Amino acid sequence: MPRVENQLLILGCSARKHPVGGPLPALTRYDGPHYRVLRSFLRNNVWPTNLSLGVLSAEYGLIGGLAPIANYDQRMSRERAIDLLQPNEKVIGKWTSDLSQISLFLGKDYLSALPIANLRSSGIGINVFEGGIGTKLGKLSSFLRDKTNYISRPPNRDFSRRFAYILPDWDDLLDPGYNFNTDTFSAVKSLRDEVHCSQFMRPKRICDGILVSLAQSISGKGPLRSLNLTDPGHLKPLGLREHYGLSDDQLLFGDCGAFSYVNEERPTITVEQATSLYDLHGFDFGASVDHMPVRMIVEDGTATQLSNYRRRKRIMITQENADAFLRARDTMKATFEPVGVIQGLNSRNYASQVGDYAAMGYRCIALGGLVPQTNDEIRRIVEAVMDERKNHPSIEHVHLFGIYRPELQPLFKELRVSSFDSATYFRKAWLRSGQNYLGANGKWYAAIRVPMTRDGRTRKRLLKSGIGIAELEKLEKKALTALSRYEAGYLSVNKTLEILLDYDRHLDRTSEVKTKVWQAYRKTLEERPWEACDCPMCVSSGIHVVVFRGANRNKRRGAHNTLMLYQGIPR
Repeated sequence: MPRVENQLLILGCSARKHPVGGPLPALTRYDGPHYRVLRSFLRNNVWPTNLSLGVLSAEYGLIGGLAPIANYDQRMSRERAIDLLQPNEKVIGKWTSDLSQISLFLGKDYLSALPIANLRSSGIGINVFEGGIGTKLGKLSSFLRDKTNYISRPPNRDFSRRFAYILPDWDDLLDPGYNFNTDTFSAVKSLRDEVHCSQFMRPKRICDGILVSLAQSISGKGPLRSLNLTDPGHLKPLGLREHYGLSDDQLLFGDCGAFSYVNEERPTITVEQATSLYDLHGFDFGASVDHMPVRMIVEDGTATQLSNYRRRKRIMITQENADAFLRARDTMKATFEPVGVIQGLNSRNYASQVGDYAAMGYRCIALGGLVPQTNDEIRRIVEAVMDERKNHPSIEHVHLFGIYRPELQPLFKELRVSSFDSATYFRKAWLRSGQNYLGANGKWYAAIRVPMTRDGRTRKRLLKSGIGIAELEKLEKKALTALSRYEAGYLSVNKTLEILLDYDRHLDRTSEVKTKVWQAYRKTLEERPWEACDCPMCVSSGIHVVVFRGANRNKRRGAHNTLMLYQGIPR
């Protein structure tokens, strides 16, 4: 097989742009003919793994092709190119460590803004598309078709099974080589090969798909996290399906993360931004930009109750965005399946909108704002919506955002709900005091807390007991050793508990809480539930899967819990 050469394609910006407000990826913002050729190629083919994309902008200089930029009006001139040369040289220096060739679709003035002679002297091949615009576009098209490692886009995935469970992503990466005995990572952050928990669980399946929030694009966490414009992460989209270890019959589902901007007057993500991100990153399903009509928000640091007028305005914004979302998808010729999000105040309000979304042209709808509702309220909402859906056969799929509700699962299945998402069982691993590990026998167990003295907040709490840090560290190490010795059969339950509680007593707990902790730990140790599970987390981690301590233990337990949830879903 021939060696795959990594190539960088640099396009000049274009006067023609999508004029919408808010940031858009550069590849979407510019609408010149060379961008249309590239987008047409990407609509039919998966992004080639050896191709990176840079953009030379008259306004921003050299930036990644996926970098989010605002609309602007700035022309490239000879003088502007000279001003950009030095900063561009620094940027391209960050990009060229593993490049064999750079291809340039640039005009004469744009070429002056790059250190082409220096790049050639460094051994990198420089290919300049020359000729008239028609000739250059033909060369660009041939260049893309000649990629040796691109594959055609597969047909749109669908809800291949009814009642699908979608797992929300919380940047749940694990270090497969984490050493529990020394509490050390396999390598420094930049070098270790972390994998998502769903990938770690192979060959077990813990979900029918992954839900990724576009709110990552304005945060510092997650595969879609915000980066500076010149970051190499903006040169090509991350392969999300590979990142999450999804098989061909699992779905990549996107939403806008309405909780992240619930306190704002309007969503901070625009319809066009959502559409372009769903399209560029290869989502199977993308949810419209919704706004939650919550009862209470925080304004200027103060809790404020929303009036019914303001709550209904949010519902109207959600509907308007849903309508605009379909038009934006058509304009951008995106290939994902649009999901129209419905927000409502009560069951009647939710149900009354189903016909509106059918009239817009949606095949898939999703019900948002269910998380704070009681089981009875959710029951009424879902029953009303599914009853109204009978009048609109074009609505083929209904998704429930953010809820599991075990008591309602039989009802959801009976009503033919298509899918739901929930991170409840995953997050129970560290958010519930007595229900952290769900055994294969269906019983919940408390995780055994051995807090890290190196954690700043934990250290302050422990030091309040009056004992020195050196002594605390000894007790911490002794507790961890005792757990390993207990698992191996060298310590009794009573002796292990004695050692654990000798460390635990330095935490500020009431006597009542201490008694409950002791009883919960005894149950976990005596029943040894991790030994009855054959999932990769329990097999590889042993007793450490029930130890409440750091993300690499807690998230392993969360993945195990999610497997238990998935296996218990009525099919």
